[in-house]
Amino acid sequence: MPRSRWTERLRRLGPVVLYFAVVTPAGLLVRAVRDPLRRSRDAGRTSYLDRPARPRRRLATFRRAS
Repeated sequence: MPRSRWTERLRRLGPVVLYFAVVTPAGLLVRAVRDPLRRSRDAGRTSYLDRPARPRRRLATFRRAS
């Protein structure tokens, strides 16, 4: 049975409605509750640079070419 044009339009419109009805409000709610990027200013900090963790040393195992 062939599908009508409206059925095809609704199949494309469904994910759009779901996104704007569920995902967008959830994202806005998360941003209202906490700052995911930690952009808030802290006067007590001298620097906002997060130093990278020290890499663990690997033991190098080399094979000699015979």
